[in-house]
Amino acid sequence: MKADVRTHPLRLVFAGIQPILYGWAVLVVLGIFSYTIMADSPSLGTTTWQDVAGVVTGWWLTAFGGSLHFDGVAISLPPLLITLVTFLGLYFFVRKLPVTDWKDTAVFVVAAGATTALLGQLAPAGSNWWLAVVGMVVLASLAVLSSKNRTDWFGAGFFNTPAGRAIYDGLILARRVIVAALVLGTIGFVTAVVLGWSDILSINSYYILQWHSNVFMWLFQICYVPTLIVWSLAYMVGAGFAVGTGTSFSALGAESAPLPAVPILGALPQPGSGTPWIIAIVVLVVFLLGMRQSAAFPDMKEALITGAIHVGFVAIIASILGALAQGSIGPERLAITGPEAPLMAGLGALVLGLPMYLGMIANHRTARAKYVAWWKNVREKSAAAKNKTAAPTPRAGDDAGGDQSRSEHRPEEAVEVVDDGGAGSPANPHSPTSTTAITAHTAPEAGRKKP
Repeated sequence: MKADVRTHPLRLVFAGIQPILYGWAVLVVLGIFSYTIMADSPSLGTTTWQDVAGVVTGWWLTAFGGSLHFDGVAISLPPLLITLVTFLGLYFFVRKLPVTDWKDTAVFVVAAGATTALLGQLAPAGSNWWLAVVGMVVLASLAVLSSKNRTDWFGAGFFNTPAGRAIYDGLILARRVIVAALVLGTIGFVTAVVLGWSDILSINSYYILQWHSNVFMWLFQICYVPTLIVWSLAYMVGAGFAVGTGTSFSALGAESAPLPAVPILGALPQPGSGTPWIIAIVVLVVFLLGMRQSAAFPDMKEALITGAIHVGFVAIIASILGALAQGSIGPERLAITGPEAPLMAGLGALVLGLPMYLGMIANHRTARAKYVAWWKNVREKSAAAKNKTAAPTPRAGDDAGGDQSRSEHRPEEAVEVVDDGGAGSPANPHSPTSTTAITAHTAPEAGRKKP
């Protein structure tokens, strides 16, 4: 029997340290390179490269929930591109290693958290590094969780029960909705940048920058692109976002105030009544997605339960996205930027989760069978009503004429007419009229004996 092969703890430690160190080192090198190019600028004063490394480290911490304190100003809005790249690095380093139990997971996660804590000591005094450690621990745990095979984590135990499968399937549905919503948010962000490109360039022209400084400014803004995509999603579902106190940008309406001169903010919509039709488009797209997912649930009860669980997960994930995309970018009124997590939860469930749920139910095979039966019933009733309307209506005198016609063909009345003694009577057997009449009216009785 082949013994289980465990991953050596040092390999797990290196897997947890390397992506963090690589990401941090790249940013610090870029910061120091920028400082070296602009070293003769009077605005730098007595700033040294060690100071630059500390500021860059503090800014790097904001990607995981920490904050940078610089010249009395707190910066905490996370550059989610750095967060995403770090997560992918952790994922690709750990996915190649067998992680057999919680002990292996703990080694990997603790290594990532400890590395973040050590690097945090380089940040300027007052910077919050311990929250970044918590964020890194969560990120490393998600990397391990997502790198495992489904059967390892969800194929046994609680997740093998009906309740566990319903929770797991609800989470998968919520993930698909959120991914679709982020795609819509990306489309909205790109559209806003294209429409506001002239304003972006105009703001960028306010700065007298050399080409290398311009490059670094755009790299800095690119790091916030995922953050801005979440803002775009918040705009499209109606939750909105703020860029400082007294501002609100939402599809339901926009209110603005003096904004910082950051070029990418030129893509913000103009103040006005808003564009609520965007919310309708989001609802329609998610509803159609729900119709496609209905085939995965043969039983209507299963679809109802799993769909309800999925709505709850959508609300939770939307609130987490809202929390990740908010923070401070400056003093006073600029201390509040991004969407509000509670609003993201409520409107995320209403605009994203509920339409998906209704689409699943509306296109379920049980519902379709009811539609077919109802339509068949409607067609049958319509055909019956049409046939009834098409039946001929009796005209005046038709009953009398019909009775008279029928009476003329009665044998008794024919005999009475013949017995009248006229030209057609039996007394005159040579009368053709009488012979025809008698023959015609007595034919049915030909089998009787003659009197």
